[in-house]
Amino acid sequence: MKKLSRLAALAGMTALLVSCNNVSSMLGGAKYPADQAETYAKAVEILKEKVDTTKFKIFSMRFNEREELSNDLSSISLDMVNADNFAFRQAYYMDGRVGQMNDYSTSVNEIDYTKIKGISLSKIDPAAIGRQIEEAKQLLPEGHTFQSVSIYQISEVLPKMMSMLNRGKAVGTQEANFKICFTEDGKETETSGGQVTHLYYEANIIVNPDGSITPEEE
Repeated sequence: MKKLSRLAALAGMTALLVSCNNVSSMLGGAKYPADQAETYAKAVEILKEKVDTTKFKIFSMRFNEREELSNDLSSISLDMVNADNFAFRQAYYMDGRVGQMNDYSTSVNEIDYTKIKGISLSKIDPAAIGRQIEEAKQLLPEGHTFQSVSIYQISEVLPKMMSMLNRGKAVGTQEANFKICFTEDGKETETSGGQVTHLYYEANIIVNPDGSITPEEE
């Protein structure tokens, strides 16, 4: 596996503005560490309890960090469709709460319950997710430190409304990717006018069909 190039990392740099009082709440104290397999196992367990997959098919799911650099997985956002082709998005929280059902609309993808295979919760492998994240950490440039996983996403490749856009697309297969955030040692913050700026980099990691990972090139 190749190292993330410094040039690619710099291209993805984001400046995060926080007050001094918020630093301790953001940099540590994660209840559900977003880089640990056990957290994803817990998240899948919650989804199995809350989601009736006999009535709904999941075609996209995102495991979300609470806030930047917290590395605290707080919710899972699901895109689902029922047999009446009603598609919606709903959030499920690690504390057991369930968010409101929001309409899912798209002018690009074809949403058809009979054509969508659906993401099986039983086939999600938390151990594999944890391993992929650990492998991604090893790709960080020298002199940089891992901070968090901001999102881990699994999606089914849906057919496009315009058939010509389906060329070369593996419709019905699943794709996954995740984003890791990291800082440059000794250059984590800047202060100007009493305002603390936390500087971090974000890299998108593609999960290949065989479970290996590839950093997305800028």
